[in-house]
Amino acid sequence: MKKIKVFLAAYINSTNAQNLNCRALAEHLDPDKFNVSAMKLYSGTLPIDAKLSKIKLFNVFYPSKLSKYIAHIQGILWADIIYLPNTENSQLYIFIIRLLKRKSFKTIEGIFQEQAISNAKKQFGSLKNMLYFLSKFDRVFSITKFMKEYNYKKVGIKSEDKILYLGSNTKYFTNEHKKISELSDVVFIGNDFIRKGIFDFLEIAEGFPQIRFHIVGTGNGRIDIKKEIENRSLSNIRFHGGLRHNELKKLLEEVQLHVLPSRSEGFPKVTLETAAAGVPSLVYDDYGAEEWITHNKNGFVVHTLAEMKETIKKLRENPKILQKTSQNAVQLAKRFDWESVVKEWEAVIEELYNEK
Repeated sequence: MKKIKVFLAAYINSTNAQNLNCRALAEHLDPDKFNVSAMKLYSGTLPIDAKLSKIKLFNVFYPSKLSKYIAHIQGILWADIIYLPNTENSQLYIFIIRLLKRKSFKTIEGIFQEQAISNAKKQFGSLKNMLYFLSKFDRVFSITKFMKEYNYKKVGIKSEDKILYLGSNTKYFTNEHKKISELSDVVFIGNDFIRKGIFDFLEIAEGFPQIRFHIVGTGNGRIDIKKEIENRSLSNIRFHGGLRHNELKKLLEEVQLHVLPSRSEGFPKVTLETAAAGVPSLVYDDYGAEEWITHNKNGFVVHTLAEMKETIKKLRENPKILQKTSQNAVQLAKRFDWESVVKEWEAVIEELYNEK
């Protein structure tokens, strides 16, 4: 049986979100069914381990302005199916894909609120041009149902009825035997602190001086978090900065609740990573989190900051609820582990190939 050649048009040794998704796909696509290729960036910091060393890599050298075009075109020429996750220079690449009569697909991974609409207009000239560009793919998938419906109503993006969920490498964090006797430690994880709702998190910390609050991430330089903590005299907050997988796993063994007070997300995989560690998430409902988190079963979904505070108060008074959601959260993480989710991606690739 002929293997299907799949080009993942991303840099699998770089830490951009789409690159990491493609790295995971490269690791999990069935090697008996697929020959996989991707790109390797000269400045990438992630190692190419034994599993990834078996895939075909197109190198992007310094200076990358020219070599990235060459690497993309090499991948397109080589492949049967092209997955194009990024939008940089993608109009050129989709033109070449169509010219060579290759099959292609794309995922929409964000909600088109005002900033995303503004960025799309800058890149494509107009929303009409963006929609025309998306129409050139054989398949366009949204990564949540909420996103599919929201983006269609807001800007007219048409995507497949099938939702192509992203997975998470939850094996790094899995803790199926977590025991919770009280709510003593709460964690916030993210790099874009302001968009992720850091000010709501700080206000929550102010209201619960008996709880230890942990902040993990870099803040993208948009806020001096240490100064903010000092100005508010919050002695119950510890700022960890960025943590490696093993460091984050160790911290998650100490905490009982993950709070993500962001109002704008696509499919925040951090809720799956903490879930794998038996740490359920408390989130807002603005971006459709009820699609994967069931309130009071495997996490907590609320409308307002006041409801976040009330939920923490309830969990502080009744930790048995937290123990139950902790156990269910681990099952949630398993549902979205790449080993399970990749089967949906494989089905899409096979369907596209069989249409040739």
